[in-house]
Amino acid sequence: MQNKTHIDVFPRRQYSYSYGKDKFGANVSVSNKLQPEGIYRFIMGRDAIPKPLTLEQLDNGDAFAQLVLGAGKFPLNARELISILDESAQQNPEISEQQSFLVAEGGHIPWSAETADLSRQFRLVLTRGALGRDPMLFVSTSKELNSETTFLQVVSWDTKREMLQFYERRDGAWVWAGNSADALAPDSRGFGPFDSHVNGVLNMKELKFPWINWHSEAAAIQDTAFAPDDPFLCESVWKKRSQAEEMERIVRSGILRLTKSRFESCTVNGRLTKLPEFMRQVLQTTTVNLVSSPIFYENLQSGINVLLPLTFFMNSDVLIDKLGLDLKLSSKPTVDGALYAACLRRYDCALTDGKFRFSGDTHFVFAVPEPALEDNIVILELLERGILSNKMAACLLMVDFSNAIFSARRATFLQYIPDSAEIENPSNFTNIFVGRLETIESNLPANAPEKEFLANWRLPDNVWAFEFQTRLQRFLQEVRRRCGTLEEFAPIFELAESRRREFRRRPLAEFRLAIPTTNIPDSAPLLEFAPDASVRPKVM
Repeated sequence: MQNKTHIDVFPRRQYSYSYGKDKFGANVSVSNKLQPEGIYRFIMGRDAIPKPLTLEQLDNGDAFAQLVLGAGKFPLNARELISILDESAQQNPEISEQQSFLVAEGGHIPWSAETADLSRQFRLVLTRGALGRDPMLFVSTSKELNSETTFLQVVSWDTKREMLQFYERRDGAWVWAGNSADALAPDSRGFGPFDSHVNGVLNMKELKFPWINWHSEAAAIQDTAFAPDDPFLCESVWKKRSQAEEMERIVRSGILRLTKSRFESCTVNGRLTKLPEFMRQVLQTTTVNLVSSPIFYENLQSGINVLLPLTFFMNSDVLIDKLGLDLKLSSKPTVDGALYAACLRRYDCALTDGKFRFSGDTHFVFAVPEPALEDNIVILELLERGILSNKMAACLLMVDFSNAIFSARRATFLQYIPDSAEIENPSNFTNIFVGRLETIESNLPANAPEKEFLANWRLPDNVWAFEFQTRLQRFLQEVRRRCGTLEEFAPIFELAESRRREFRRRPLAEFRLAIPTTNIPDSAPLLEFAPDASVRPKVM
């Protein structure tokens, strides 16, 4: 008897094209539907319906537009696309090397007859580039390589515009969905592919060891995750799959390349324009990455120290790694494995796809959102280009420092950001920003975030770094103390679940198995850390 092979569906990967009525309520005729072997533009939020494009109108300088669509080829599935790229690579070495990567939220749950229908959500990322260089083209699809209905999306680097172009196959046609600049434009921001590629950059949610859901050196996705007769096991993209640590390197390099290009395009006559657009990524949580403890769920037991990610407690990637605040990192927070397991039982923690339910935690425990690399890289570039001084960046991030993401207090500052600032002259931004806060200081309540910032800023230049180090060290010491008993660690666990609930409200939270559920209702008040490491209802 042949085993049943479950076919995953990906509703969040295929955006509504509104046949019948468009998003503005207007009728859409049959003639507006996509025609096979056509090229269309559909930038959600800007276009009411898909618009036919000629190659001249497309005018994109990326490998997919030039070598696939430009050659009059319209692949209907991933296998056809790979074949076309292989053929084109004979004359175009910039796409000659292919790597395949695999991610699946249910990829570490062994297949069995009982779990045959589990939505494991296997996704492939194929990269194409020149040997020894960063890839120029990325293909995202499911493991159903012959399917003409599963999602098939391409992100391709445009060498002419120095940005990414986004495409998808739909109804036998190919749709250009916009570029990195459209991800930042007010009318199209957050729509279509930009609900996950929020800032127009490459997106890999799990961007650090242990890469929670990816095939990696930390935890390989094995043959046992598939039905024994699943044809995917015979595919070369499976047999030759690369590990997540290489994908991390590629994505980090790609984010940096695009961010630098974006800064260059916005630099005019020695000034950085569109400054609020950049500072939004300093002061708000535009997106997140997911990180976890390196401890396997199956290894939880008394005496096992569960190392909690430092970025759950503060933006250590910037404050410590870049700004050099000198903490005793031997004091990283840990919790005993048995105590952590007791917390899982108290809150009825489980993984579920809506049909199946597995009591416990993710494959690596304590999966939580953290500050996104793409936001932090903007901070680093603002420092590198002399818009922000080290002290200014630290003073901003130390406002509500114990809540590295989803901080309404830091977001308050966006209204005071000037439209532009001088390159290589931090005092230009500083004088305007601090001046605007000082103008209204006397009218603010004592607990206003503006007053918290000004108190930070007025610390002497030879004192501020030591003072901030002391605050962070004191906070971490108190966190470590609270990790010693179930009753004191439980509020920290509840805060982790609160941040996961905030993450679930974002389009980036596509797959239910990515993070666990608990018995804490979605309607429960959101939580935050106070500076003394106590947990309190979130101050909005």
